[in-house]
Amino acid sequence: MASIDGSSCIDPLMFHFPTIDDVFNRTEHSFIVGDAIKVTPVLTKGAKYVESFFPVGNWTNLRDYVVVTADKNEW
Repeated sequence: MASIDGSSCIDPLMFHFPTIDDVFNRTEHSFIVGDAIKVTPVLTKGAKYVESFFPVGNWTNLRDYVVVTADKNEW
């Protein structure tokens, strides 16, 4: 926890998923905020979509609170 041990509260995916090769092998602009929120910024003006890596697990879309399950590590 950042307030106790001085660690960062904004981390690259590799800090949270160090055993997943895809986190290291691809360019990924996503980051994790506070051990809870995965952020993937849109870096291209006018983009209609953005690709992002999702490790296995349940992820909640904060726009509509729909739970999405990644049953394999996927883009």
